[in-house]
Amino acid sequence: MRKRLFIGTFTPIDYGQVKKEVESLGIEGKWVEPKNLHITFRFLGDVEEEKIPQIAKMLRGKLKNAQKFKVQYKGLGTFKRNGIDRVLWVGVLSEGIEEVKRVVDRALMPFGFTPEESYTPHLTLLRIKKLRRRIKFKNYLHRMKDYLFKEREESSVCLIESKLTSKGPVYSIVEEFHLD
Repeated sequence: MRKRLFIGTFTPIDYGQVKKEVESLGIEGKWVEPKNLHITFRFLGDVEEEKIPQIAKMLRGKLKNAQKFKVQYKGLGTFKRNGIDRVLWVGVLSEGIEEVKRVVDRALMPFGFTPEESYTPHLTLLRIKKLRRRIKFKNYLHRMKDYLFKEREESSVCLIESKLTSKGPVYSIVEEFHLD
């Protein structure tokens, strides 16, 4: 049996005003529930159940000396597909996050996961289905580029199972790794 896994850090933020303004621009899609907001360090996909304890053990060992990291959740941006905005995200600014990402990547190498070539830490807010008023949306994003949602110190990384349902993903923590 396989489980769909990723490695991340949950960090809810208040985006109610953003949601209101974005929806007023006629943008439709699936909003991520505040409790599900997270930074993804690595998406693993479907993993054989018998490998999960080994992956958790390796992460536990590698992350035991990793440092907590300060984060500014700042600005809005989008990821595009075929030139069209498809994902609305909050930026994640942190010096320490890159080191945690490197530690996670090193822990996963024995399981056949090669380090990713590029990494853009972010919190996904909305998967965009319909986009109207593109110019107004672009202007809104520009106005929000320096907006500070929250600053905080992140002190854990989790191995997370993601079950896909018709109402959206259901996440459960397989194991939490506390940082120094």
